[in-house]
Amino acid sequence: MTTSPPKIFVHTCCTACLSHVYSQLKLAGFEVISYYFHPEIGSQEEFDQRLADLRTFCEEHKIKLVIAEFQPQEFEKTIIPFKDRASLKFINDKERYRRRRCQICNSMVLQKTIEQAKKIRIKYFTTTLLCSPYKDHSQIIEISNEKSLDYSLNFYYEDFRKGYWKGRNYGRNHNVYLPTHCGCLESLKEKRLE
Repeated sequence: MTTSPPKIFVHTCCTACLSHVYSQLKLAGFEVISYYFHPEIGSQEEFDQRLADLRTFCEEHKIKLVIAEFQPQEFEKTIIPFKDRASLKFINDKERYRRRRCQICNSMVLQKTIEQAKKIRIKYFTTTLLCSPYKDHSQIIEISNEKSLDYSLNFYYEDFRKGYWKGRNYGRNHNVYLPTHCGCLESLKEKRLE
């Protein structure tokens, strides 16, 4: 009698990153369920563009896809105090503010991922954010480990960064949208200023 592979709930930022993460998780013996949740994306167009390619990828690879509603106000209202000069929480230093903003986003994303995984009874979770060389891995690991204890779930960590460019190449070769920023409007503004 053969047993089915363990399922893993994968928060997915974009198709390019998932293409590499999926191949690695498959090699590790997992059945992947993709979770598309982006509270930080401020534009419906950006949200839909990433989702269209993700749907195609998931259909081609027979990956179950769970899609969260587009709700940009969820993230925006949590960062307002840190950019409001009248607030006691205001952060004047741009780099400190960026780190705090990313920490809030990562925390929201991972919390919701864990809640959804628990809801559909999947014991393992991870995120394609771990594919990005621009993300703070130690922060993602810390948040994931801390939150997973509350739900009795297992955070699967692998350093997927070595496959970042494989994912970008996959995107170019398959005419997949390649995001130039994480998704929030502020990171888009920062990218334009570079």
